Amino acid sequence: MLDAVIGVISGATALASTYFGYVAVRGQLRRRRPPAPAEPPAPAEPPAPDPVSAYDVFVSYADADAGPARRIADRLREAGLAVFLDAWIGPGLVASLEKERALLATANGVLLFSRATMADPAIRDEYAALLQRAHTGGRRFVPVLIDDVPLPPFARIRRPLDLRASGADGCDAQLAALVRAVGGGAGPDTGGGRP
Repeated sequence: MLDAVIGVISGATALASTYFGYVAVRGQLRRRRPPAPAEPPAPAEPPAPDPVSAYDVFVSYADADAGPARRIADRLREAGLAVFLDAWIGPGLVASLEKERALLATANGVLLFSRATMADPAIRDEYAALLQRAHTGGRRFVPVLIDDVPLPPFARIRRPLDLRASGADGCDAQLAALVRAVGGGAGPDTGGGRP
């Protein structure tokens, strides 16, 4: 019986020493492993746009104001500025995605204010995005009055362009001021506009 007790104690000792040896080796292996690389912090802003796809001006307008928007966009393009106008989004593209991409890659925003403007939910979203870009990215936001409507508070604090009843000469002067404001005094057409 004494042999059996000694055998059990020897077996238990062997089992315990094997277990503690395993624990010691496992701890050393864990200490030798290099730490997992830390995840890079998420960027606060999307990467800078590709200069080839960046726009100088994003023109926002309600569908009812497509005519005046087109005239303003054409005038800006004649001055050599790259202009985003949603009417110029090509076939097969998703309009909302193209607008979002253009908003991120545009230096300045122009929003036409008329009776139809703030009734359009998509234009309200563009207004909010243009304001945010003006506040956080140093971009210029230019409100353009084309109807006798009150401007929302954050548009009202900016000097608006007034195209309501200025006549041909007054309109040309206002558009020339817009070109200087958003283009830094861009000269004649250099082919920089986008169709």
